[in-house]
Amino acid sequence: MNDFHEPDREPSHPDKDDEFHWEDFPDDDMDDVLLPADAARNQNRRPFQRPWTLPERVAMLVLLWLALGAALLSTLGHGTGLDAVRRYLRYGSRDNTDKFFTYPASTLSRFAAMGDKLVVLTDTSLRLLGANGEEIWAQPVRMTSPALSANGNRVAAWDVGGSELYVLGESGPILSLTSDDDGPFLSARLNKNGWLAVTSGRQGYKGAVRVFDMRMKPVFEFHSSRRFVVDACVLNDNARLAAVTLGQQESVFVSDILYYRLDQKDRDAETECNLPDALTLEVKQRGSGLTAVCDSCVAAIGPDGAVDARYDFDDAWLREYDLGGNGFSALYLNRYQSGSVGRLVTVDDGGAELGSVDVMEEVVDISAAGRYVAALYTDRLVVYNLALGVYASLSGTENVQSVLMRPDGSALLLGGSSAQLFLP
Repeated sequence: MNDFHEPDREPSHPDKDDEFHWEDFPDDDMDDVLLPADAARNQNRRPFQRPWTLPERVAMLVLLWLALGAALLSTLGHGTGLDAVRRYLRYGSRDNTDKFFTYPASTLSRFAAMGDKLVVLTDTSLRLLGANGEEIWAQPVRMTSPALSANGNRVAAWDVGGSELYVLGESGPILSLTSDDDGPFLSARLNKNGWLAVTSGRQGYKGAVRVFDMRMKPVFEFHSSRRFVVDACVLNDNARLAAVTLGQQESVFVSDILYYRLDQKDRDAETECNLPDALTLEVKQRGSGLTAVCDSCVAAIGPDGAVDARYDFDDAWLREYDLGGNGFSALYLNRYQSGSVGRLVTVDDGGAELGSVDVMEEVVDISAAGRYVAALYTDRLVVYNLALGVYASLSGTENVQSVLMRPDGSALLLGGSSAQLFLP
């Protein structure tokens, strides 16, 4: 038998490039070297990725912010959702049943907001309460018909037909007036810059108006001998005054708005605005013009005194109104002179109707601020948006006497001796 012999082979010589050389590993540290035993444990290891450049990172951040903004715009709507974020950052998860402010009980209580603070006026006291409910300032008063008017960080408090008047700032009183025996106070209005117009009676005249600048220094005064003056406000340019007057024409009362320049020495009206078939209740500056609430309409008046637009109530009766909204007026109109059949309406500064909702029950109070309108019914509170869509509601408000809407969408439910904060 022949033995099998494997043919002789040439010894293999690896290519020069495949040769192993220890000099390829300059360091003796083998910790970072992947040995065969480690391969099984690292089969799912992510492959090497190139680090992002600075322009790529900036572009990704921009895309993330755009996506977040789109999500917010699609879910928040009219900024009300942003107000919800603000409320959470400000109040946290505060319980809606907590008492926020406390004050002495009175059937003649009047309330006004000054930012986070609350002004409470009764027939016997005037109080300024801080954001946490603490009492900042208090003063005994004697009033038979207390009234409040707020604008910005100031509040005017006076006795309609009486002799006491105060203006409060964030830390307390900045003006205190006592009327003469022949000049009871009728109204007090602040403009957004803190200028004050005080309307009062005057013996021998049909009314008088005094104007005080932001430092509460008197800068203007006029007496009316032809028409009764019932209200007035300084325009936001601090250069003109709008005064509401009542007169008689052909045995019918007519209501006019007279414009005076504060730098005039002859005290003659510069411009006159006529509102036929309307008795003006209050005027407030909106933009460059005025909004006048009357017994039969809401009128938008231009800076030249012309009536640019008018929203008529038709045959409805005005029960309640509030000019505190941002660019709109809130109205509660009744179908009949008495009863609870009516509707809530919002009207913009151009006289156009924004929203309307029918009401078949008693409305205790309404309040407007920011983008919201609060309607207090006998058993619940409803907060509406500008178009009078329901934004939030709260039941069990039988003991609440009035409501004070705030620009961030929160509302103060005002009871006999305490106020409860409602956070939608």
